[in-house]
Formats: sequence, structure tokens, C-alpha cells
Amino acid sequence: MTTTTYWLIAILILASVLRLSGLERGDPMNDEVTYAFRAIGLVDSFNDPGVQSTPWEWFDPQIPGWARLSFHDHPPLVFWVQHLSMRLFGENRFAFRLPSAILGIASVAMLFLVARRLFSARVGLISSAFLATTLNGVFVSRVGLQEAYVIFLMLLALYLFLKALENEKYFIFTGLAIGLGLLAKYTAAVLIPIFLTYIV
Repeated sequence: MTTTTYWLIAILILASVLRLSGLERGDPMNDEVTYAFRAIGLVDSFNDPGVQSTPWEWFDPQIPGWARLSFHDHPPLVFWVQHLSMRLFGENRFAFRLPSAILGIASVAMLFLVARRLFSARVGLISSAFLATTLNGVFVSRVGLQEAYVIFLMLLALYLFLKALENEKYFIFTGLAIGLGLLAKYTAAVLIPIFLTYIV
């Protein structure tokens, strides 16, 4: 293995320790509570009908099957992944936050790949080291919110887009990554005009 590989492994180990150690500690915060509730039962949110009603409230008590797929205020991917994690590891904070931690670690690796392709392996290592250790980078990877998902998928889309500029078949994979990003959080849409502008 090369020196770069050794350094990258060390950075990923550090990122893993910072994201996984004590992941179950600390009370759920803010939207984590409602996300966990929705992920456990895969239910739509319950809001004040006078403000924003949901399909579950429209059809209660006879809720048709298609309405059970409704996540009208948030895209569903995060809830589905969290639901699967809690099915595997139990309904607890560790299981609920685990996908965020894994994607946070994967984002460190993905940033290395992007920076190496754009600049150099040295820049890739420095960039990934910063993401591995900065407060915001660690924090969003330790909470069960949408950000860790969308950051990883946007980095993946960027990496695939860079590869697509050399090999057009990667445009399909870029589109798939953007689509998954939109299913995680709608802010991933910002990539579409950026990529199209660059192509033009």
C-alpha cells in the first residue's frame, strides 16, 4: 500500500471513532424525535389540520395503501433507512443514528476521492482530515437527521459527475445519485443547475 493509502486509512479510523463512540448517548434533539417516530412506524407526520393536514388525516380511519407512502413534507429515504436500521438493531438511539454515522464516515472517503480528482492526493487527504474532525462534520454524523444522508449523496453525485465528463456512461449514475439525494432532502436539487451550467 502507498503512503497515501495509509494516511487515508488513519483518517477514516479517526472519523469512525469520532462518529461511532458513544453514539447512543445523549437525548434525541429537536427533529430527531419526530423522525424516530415516523421511522419506527413509517407514518406520515401529524400536524395541525388548520395549518397543514396530511393524507393520513384526510382518510382517517380508512387509510388507503397508497396514502401510507405519503411523506408530504419530507422525502422518505431517510425514514426508510432508519426504519431498516431499527428493525435490525432495535428501537434505540444507536440504531436510529447509525446510518448517519456510517454515511458520515463514507463522506470523508468520498471527499478524498473528489478532491484527489480535482486537485491531488495531498489535497484529498487534507480535505478529508478536515471533514473527519471538524465540529459540524462530526455533529451531523452523530444525529438522526437528513444532513448526513444528503451530504454523502451530493458528494457521490459530484464524484460521478466528474467521472462522467470523461466517460458519458457515468451521467446515468450521476442522475441516480441526484435522485437519491432528492429522496433524502430536497436541497440536493441545487446540484442540477450547477451541473447543467457547467456542461453548457
